[in-house]
Amino acid sequence: MEKEKLKWVTNTSFPTDILIKDALSVKPGEIRIGLDFGIGMRTFDARMREHNVTIVTTTLNLGAPFNEMIALRGLIPLYVTLNQRLPFFENTLDLIHTTGFMDGWIDLRLMDFILFDWDRILWPGGLLWVDRFFCNRKDLDDYMYMFLQFRYKKRIRKLPINAPYFILEITKIPFQLTCNMDGV
Repeated sequence: MEKEKLKWVTNTSFPTDILIKDALSVKPGEIRIGLDFGIGMRTFDARMREHNVTIVTTTLNLGAPFNEMIALRGLIPLYVTLNQRLPFFENTLDLIHTTGFMDGWIDLRLMDFILFDWDRILWPGGLLWVDRFFCNRKDLDDYMYMFLQFRYKKRIRKLPINAPYFILEITKIPFQLTCNMDGV
């Protein structure tokens, strides 16, 4: 339990951890609502609530009452599977965070579907926080292409020197402006 108290507040287990204060400093005062796509006890979501950020939490049915446990912590659970669209309108979330869930075991086609859905619901200028993404070194280029195809601007990126297959990154979606050149 002591380990959970320190997560995302101090560098505990990995020297490359991105802290919540570092992530929120990328867009100070602009992060209000987000999605946490992963598994676990949802300490991240509770920590974000301490910073006045509402996080909707995805859950899976793995034979335990995760929805109920998340709700008892005062958090917002959302039961979804990997291969369904998320029930949000376009451009509504400020932040999407994932930790150790979509690692190198996931099929590239499914990864493509998930990333396009995330891109759909993130507003221009929102943050995509990929935290602890593991894959085999031989698959690194394939997975990096999946993330880089969206042309997000890298804000924070940490890769351990001895383990180039471990990705911690926060990227910012670029703003896209459309101008009418006819003067109308």
